[in-house]
Amino acid sequence: MTINKNINYEYISGINPVYSLITENAGRRKIYKVIINSQREKDQRVRSIIAGAESRNIDIEELNPDQFNSIHAKVINPQGILAVVSPYNYADFDDYLDKVMDRKGCGKSKNKLIILDGVTDVGNFGSIIRNCNAFGFEGVIVPKRRSAALNERVSKISAGALEIVKVFRVINIIRAIKELKEKGFWIYGTTLDVTPEVKYLDKVDFTFPMALVLGSEDKGISRLVSDNCDIMISIKLSGRIQSLNVSAASGIILYRVQEQIEKEH
Repeated sequence: MTINKNINYEYISGINPVYSLITENAGRRKIYKVIINSQREKDQRVRSIIAGAESRNIDIEELNPDQFNSIHAKVINPQGILAVVSPYNYADFDDYLDKVMDRKGCGKSKNKLIILDGVTDVGNFGSIIRNCNAFGFEGVIVPKRRSAALNERVSKISAGALEIVKVFRVINIIRAIKELKEKGFWIYGTTLDVTPEVKYLDKVDFTFPMALVLGSEDKGISRLVSDNCDIMISIKLSGRIQSLNVSAASGIILYRVQEQIEKEH
């Protein structure tokens, strides 16, 4: 396999990530080639990927195990399939806002976003994106600075969700929050603090459209960000250590949001 050295490319590996790439491609990547280990060509899931690639006129290259392994040495557990792609393209936040109708007073919209304030750990970033897809959150907003980079590892950890969920990169989180509020979004911040103003998760009645702000594990969300949130929420913990991994916390809160939506229907 020969790739032009002047092309900026990366690998997407694994059945779920490559399938999501072919069918969704939220990052609007250019797909240069799909590479198959010949030993996996009869796998039904691989066959469905091949069919999708062929229908989109994407080049497919089948390699014998030795040839494939010489590539996959650079990739973690590729499951017999790789895609050679351009880097992820962040979604346009202004374009998203233009397409979101002003639903103030409507109360029927179920638009749901995540905002990450200072989450720099790649593992947490990938897991949060995976949780977003699992619970129907359509996008993640990250700041241009103090954020984990979108790379092959994030794609792998997200189990393909990166190719489904939109990621918006903004210069100023506060400005993005204010713009969302203008469109009728309710902003929910997260904290470990227990004060009269903070609501425990099981007492929160979420209003939609909504955005949930998550901060770094060491510092949480910044004071300026929390000051611009409509409601601050906390997860009630019973252990001696009052701390929770941010990706685990996101899963708990997103499940609670989904649970409320299902009860309302």
